Amino acid sequence: MRSVTSVLTVLAMVTIPALSLAGPPLNGDYTTLDMGGPVSTGRATESWDAGGGELLAGTTLSAASWNGATLGAEWRYTCGTLAAPAVLLVDNVNASGNGNRTYMKTFVGGQMWLSGSGPWANGDPSYSGAITSYTEFETIQYSSWTAVAAVSNVQAVAHFDNYPSTCVAFTTSNGVKLGTTDNGGAKPMDYPDFIAGGTCTATRTLGAWWNMREMIISIAGCEVPVQNSSWGSLKASYR
Repeated sequence: MRSVTSVLTVLAMVTIPALSLAGPPLNGDYTTLDMGGPVSTGRATESWDAGGGELLAGTTLSAASWNGATLGAEWRYTCGTLAAPAVLLVDNVNASGNGNRTYMKTFVGGQMWLSGSGPWANGDPSYSGAITSYTEFETIQYSSWTAVAAVSNVQAVAHFDNYPSTCVAFTTSNGVKLGTTDNGGAKPMDYPDFIAGGTCTATRTLGAWWNMREMIISIAGCEVPVQNSSWGSLKASYR
């Protein structure tokens, strides 16, 4: 009996320090490689059912880091769904159908995930939580009433499951749409799946795919809500 007790005591001494190494992700502002930081840029999709579209309710997003070989090894945010049709903020399209329009898209739901080996690493194998707000400002360029290009700016906040006083705010200042099935294109294999809202399953076949650049992932305690920038301050992103 003494020998068993001694073994248990030793195991406890070994185990307790190991558990104490786990902790919330380290606070900080982590920028992507294209901004001189350590974080991978990303790729994203927005998908919809037949009869839907990127500006209509039901569109679902999925985004993941891309290190040149693997999707989602460092960060992911996925399964947010457009709650209502996008709101038109600025209309610069002329009578010939040329110009641009800027829309605000508000997504609800979704999950954020960070690898425990990222620059915010602090002992846990990963960090995940619910997205609590997600707003996208999308500017679409038209030629003869046909959408030919689009850029976006994203602002979002998530809270980690195991650390309720810690949140992650992430922004994207340069999302660029590369293609859409509306124009007969086919999504490349190395972009996130087209997923269905609610089930988050890869069952959709219609959507658009994007490159996500100039991102900032900010980790800190969130005792008060993070306020979105005004539209006036965001317009400069598209000049």
